[in-house]
Amino acid sequence: MPVKSDAEHAQALSAWSCPHLADHGCDVYAERPLICRLFGTTPSLPCPRGRRPDLMIDPKVESEIHSYLRQTRQVLV
Repeated sequence: MPVKSDAEHAQALSAWSCPHLADHGCDVYAERPLICRLFGTTPSLPCPRGRRPDLMIDPKVESEIHSYLRQTRQVLV
């Protein structure tokens, strides 16, 4: 993924956005992190715009994913 500057990170965080979000959408969509892949697909990570897939991730699978995230080092992009 492309490296973003500290200023780009700070600006994105202040707007509750992502430094890789461009006018046309996600610049790193094919390589996006797991948290981005999950966003809007589970009840605990709802899309603020109310968007969602037809079928949400099964609660058991969601629990396993959150367990994995707690056990691994996560890096803010």
